[in-house]
Amino acid sequence: MKTTIASIVFAMTATVSAVPTTNTYVAVTNDWYNGNWSNVYELAQARFAVNSNDLIAANIMVDYDVLFSDIQTISNSIVRYMRISDAATLPAYTNRYHKMRLGWEIYLNEFLPQQTEESLVESQMKSHIIHKPMYSYPDLKILWDNGIW
Repeated sequence: MKTTIASIVFAMTATVSAVPTTNTYVAVTNDWYNGNWSNVYELAQARFAVNSNDLIAANIMVDYDVLFSDIQTISNSIVRYMRISDAATLPAYTNRYHKMRLGWEIYLNEFLPQQTEESLVESQMKSHIIHKPMYSYPDLKILWDNGIW
């Protein structure tokens, strides 16, 4: 049992140390823009390990999962993002989010169910282009500007 606990703590420490030392908005959006998607993913996972309702991690994971994941993972990510965002209280964020929420519902309930794994993979291959901003860039900027990050 002690060995298992020690292994888990070691694994979590290794994961956190693999995350960029700065977890700022600028570093994350620059990593994304330059195609360093694994750095962005690792940061989101480290944030979720600390707080499973992390608003920043939820925004990042939607971007990542839409770009790289299968239909089920994308669906789960969107549901999680919406659940966490529905509970947000920052007016600047919630005003923007509520304008975007219907689009996410349509994406989740109408667009994704019509996709095959093949069409999703084809779409994802087209989106693996560097020098593109994150979909959640405006939301992350709001969180950064309001001191949430």
